[in-house]
Amino acid sequence: MLAEVAACATATEGTGFSDKLNRAAYTAGGLVAVGHLTHTGAEEALLAVAEHARPGQHGRALPIIRSGLSAGARRPLFPGGRP
Repeated sequence: MLAEVAACATATEGTGFSDKLNRAAYTAGGLVAVGHLTHTGAEEALLAVAEHARPGQHGRALPIIRSGLSAGARRPLFPGGRP
């Protein structure tokens, strides 16, 4: 989930960083909703990878992460399908 965001470290601007970060946060939010991750842990991990990929853009990354986590939390993600 975080690999695509981390890969942005080697990509030029305009190559989908925000979209990849949002998708990773959405997925993480779905996992948080079913208890596979904590919200704090997910947010911290996503922020760390975003900082690695785009240093100094914390202010840009944080709202994307929070929005994605919130949206994903409304769509619980059950690995392997619904119980």
